[in-house]
Amino acid sequence: MTDQNRPTLTGGEAVVEMLARFGVELMFGLPGDQTHLYDALFHRPEIRHVLVRHEQAAAHMADAYARATGRVGVCDASVGPGATNLATGIAEAYTSGVPVVAVVSDVRSDWRGRDSFQEVDQVGLFRPITKKVFSVDHVERVPELMTRSFQIATTGRPGPVLLSLPLDVLRERHRFEPTDLRVDHRYGRFPANRLRPSPEDVTAAADALLAADRPIVLAGGGVVASGASDELRELVETLGLPVATTFMGKGSLPEDHPLALGPFGLIGRPATNEFVLRADLALALGTRFTNVDTAAWRIPGRTTRIVQVDIEPTQIGRNYHADLAVPGDIKAALRDLLDALALRRTAADPAIGDEVRALTSRWRSEHGIESAAAQDGPNAPVHPLQVIRALRQAMSPDDVLVCDSGFNQIWGGQYFEVGRAGRSYMGPRGSGAMGFSVPAAIAHSLARPDRRVIALCGDGGFAMVLQELETARRVGASPVICIMNNSNLQYIKANQQLLFDGRFISTDFSELDYGAIARAFGCHGVRVDRADELGPALAEALAVGLPAVVDVQIASDALPDRMSLQALPD
Repeated sequence: MTDQNRPTLTGGEAVVEMLARFGVELMFGLPGDQTHLYDALFHRPEIRHVLVRHEQAAAHMADAYARATGRVGVCDASVGPGATNLATGIAEAYTSGVPVVAVVSDVRSDWRGRDSFQEVDQVGLFRPITKKVFSVDHVERVPELMTRSFQIATTGRPGPVLLSLPLDVLRERHRFEPTDLRVDHRYGRFPANRLRPSPEDVTAAADALLAADRPIVLAGGGVVASGASDELRELVETLGLPVATTFMGKGSLPEDHPLALGPFGLIGRPATNEFVLRADLALALGTRFTNVDTAAWRIPGRTTRIVQVDIEPTQIGRNYHADLAVPGDIKAALRDLLDALALRRTAADPAIGDEVRALTSRWRSEHGIESAAAQDGPNAPVHPLQVIRALRQAMSPDDVLVCDSGFNQIWGGQYFEVGRAGRSYMGPRGSGAMGFSVPAAIAHSLARPDRRVIALCGDGGFAMVLQELETARRVGASPVICIMNNSNLQYIKANQQLLFDGRFISTDFSELDYGAIARAFGCHGVRVDRADELGPALAEALAVGLPAVVDVQIASDALPDRMSLQALPD
């Protein structure tokens, strides 16, 4: 074999070569001392690097890119402070089950353990919040460990993998064999492997569903991640199964479907929670049964029989006893379950559909966007339900809502109903990182320019990342950012009212005009003081073709339906 067929690459060039071979088109980061990586990117124009203003935003952008496209998100940061800034976003991807590969520089390998400038234990830092951390100490292993990173990120429950590359490895040259650079393109997408459940488990699940008196489906984020919405819809229509979702599971079924109950749990709808508690069997699909999803393991009740399907076997039975464990990919499991049911006589009970429709219709008229509080009017300040109603009217079913953390996410997750199956809603439900929505919406706008995206956030979360408006303007992204602005941390303030008799401390901000701040960044910006200004403001923002901020002054005493974890009894 001639040397011409054996490329000589630096470590940085080898990283970029492998990214290109895995089909990476967008990468998010901020340069520091990893300049050998950036020089390699300079020579590979097929990979667009998006310069951010803070590394946390890079991680959130990689996360959102993966959710929007089904491909692995990639971000980078420099050693030390760059890496620690990345950690919040990586933790969110880990707890939300999103495949991200993070490339981080490290101090020279021969300088380790000598209190070198910016040296931190990056392996120890990221080990608890990633599926795997690789310290790449030899340049010849770069392709191998890149391949393993993509494989680990996309198989089993998806999640982030981090590679820590010392500066000497990034700049060292090595002559690679062509076989060193081979990739399995399956691992550029997720889920990479659709593991099927055993036929015995599928048969047992079918038996359990047919024998139950009031079965229900509890759909988590695994349904959306697996792309199993079509199979879920076919199943629930075949058997007449009501569907309640976690916030991560929004989009498992369109929420205007006659069998859709909406979200359940701590921050779900009270009416949905009551319905779930009456079920005698729950088919749990891709949900971890977290304390938030279940109101501290109260919903569903402990007497409800559970059939739990999950790609990650260790999640099954972790928080609820699983009467039947069905490890496997959700889409594959549902298809096998449908095939098993096709061999039997099944008929949906129309009375269940009537009950669900009556429940959701009553909820919309009494609590949702058809209620009196949600109707248009000249009132000031604006009620949050008026914001949700205006968003729903301005947005098509193909548009995407990205929520932040705080009450804005409860208003958006509980009251904004998605009209399309799949990823039409996005939020930081893993660890609840404030500041998620703006960088996530920017990345979504870049990754899927065919779908309009609106970020819904509070003024607290927006202020953490408002510098990324410059990023959006520079890179040509055009998200609309709708701020529910009450000049305070209302989620915390509500708990201070509930638990401490209104002894408020460190929850109020100065009033700021975020529309004017947006204009200073070269973006479109408008302040909305009255509810009847909302519709025209959103229509203009969606049509302007620039990053747009709609700063809505909302009532600070309006609270969504929810329970407080701090107030729940032991």
